[in-house]
Amino acid sequence: MKLIEHLDSLGEKIIWAPDRHLGSYVQKQTGADVLCWQGACIVHDEFKTQALSRMKALYPDAAILVHPESPQSIVDMANAVGSTSQLINAARTLPHKQLIVATDRGIFYKMQKAVPEKELLEAPTAGEGATCRSCAHCPWMAMNGLKAIAEGLETGGAAHENPCGCRSA
Repeated sequence: MKLIEHLDSLGEKIIWAPDRHLGSYVQKQTGADVLCWQGACIVHDEFKTQALSRMKALYPDAAILVHPESPQSIVDMANAVGSTSQLINAARTLPHKQLIVATDRGIFYKMQKAVPEKELLEAPTAGEGATCRSCAHCPWMAMNGLKAIAEGLETGGAAHENPCGCRSA
């Protein structure tokens, strides 16, 4: 946010890509002049207000934690909004014993280690074609890892192997 605020103080217009929800969140938080690319994360875009409201009704004492890449209606329902590390910290500091987590389920391992005494609940996804109660898993994020990052930095390359065939040309 500090970089965006600095650029805004210089009168710079900011072009934000690739996620429109995160760009809108940054714009709302900073008041900066942000032009958002109309892309969205395939995981966060699947969280819908109606499905999350139904889950909250089942767990009325639970806190809702979300990444800002979620649609604004989901962000508005949250007790905590932030990066992965900020959400894990919120899980530690919030008094709630149950936490509804609306982001990629990859966060659950670290979050459960941080708060083993709390119950973590996967927020439901309800987008087009969803065939499971919570499909919150990004195949592209799962391909990232320290080894690939180190290789990219060492070789200067940005090539990814795609053994699962998740994306066609």
